[in-house]
Amino acid sequence: MSTKESTSVSKDEARRLAMEAIRFNLGTYLRLNSGDFDGDDLEYSFPIILRSPKLILDEDKEDAVDLRFLDPIHVGEVTVDANSKEVDYPTSSQVKSELEDYEKELNQAVQKALVRASGSSLSHLPFPENQYAPIQDLLSEVILNGEIEVDAIKTMDSYEDGEKYQKYIDSLVELDLLKRGDVVLRSGDVLNTIQEKNQFKGHQIESHQDELNAALGRYFEHNVGEFKMIKRTLGPYLALAGYYYRRALELDNLPVVKEEDLRDGIKAEYDGRERRKKLFKMSRYLVQLEDVGVLDYVYQNGERYWVGDETTFTRLKASADQLGPVTELFSPSLSEQQTLGGMSD
Repeated sequence: MSTKESTSVSKDEARRLAMEAIRFNLGTYLRLNSGDFDGDDLEYSFPIILRSPKLILDEDKEDAVDLRFLDPIHVGEVTVDANSKEVDYPTSSQVKSELEDYEKELNQAVQKALVRASGSSLSHLPFPENQYAPIQDLLSEVILNGEIEVDAIKTMDSYEDGEKYQKYIDSLVELDLLKRGDVVLRSGDVLNTIQEKNQFKGHQIESHQDELNAALGRYFEHNVGEFKMIKRTLGPYLALAGYYYRRALELDNLPVVKEEDLRDGIKAEYDGRERRKKLFKMSRYLVQLEDVGVLDYVYQNGERYWVGDETTFTRLKASADQLGPVTELFSPSLSEQQTLGGMSD
């Protein structure tokens, strides 16, 4: 038996069996997408999807005026044997794992977008001693002395990490922060502009440190490909700010969020002992995010809340085409042009 017509189970019946199985064993919040028939294995397969609802608010952001669904999230597959009617489906823990992976992907996309939108602000955060030392070494040398001898770097590389400085040089040249010559490296046009201007993206430049911060901000904003390295430094800051700005994207405004709720940002990123350490340090992270203008605090009824920055939020939304799954969180004006995937019961 090798054809669909010679099986004892029709596609409609297979779909009914599959739907009964996931509703009884996995919950009523899941749906099935269009299925396929495998003539070799003699079985039907149906993707299991979840479509999350999103309320559309009125202009005052107070009353719900519509209900839409985000694109479906694929969380597994159910198969039905075309002869025996045996149904095979994922466990609830497997579905949960798929949803958790999607949440992680979504949170990371928000954090990447946040780095792109507010790198100049985040560059003012205090960094571990050696995390960005090579970049700071290179930029500081050019800022103070105008150039770096290539031979000096090669000599240094004999006892430093051999490729470390060269990797950073390539990135800085690509961003036009440095310009490569035959025997020296000089400041690129972007770094020259930073040094010439009195202001850079809202931050007053009054010292060499300000110039260095502005150049490092440029590196953050345009080097998201090095996100793992950036996150090693900014991890807890991005966890807190990313949690807030994800909420802002979902609501299409800057909500006033309880400080206690921000703890969920840390909990989503860390667990065990590391989570306890980050939660203990959360007040310091918030103070520093306030200091660089990414978040701000307000008091309501004697309780402290946190609110975001309008400029950061505007730039975050302007990066919609580069945010991957984050576009699903946007207001209809940004997301309605996307085609929502089909769903059937």
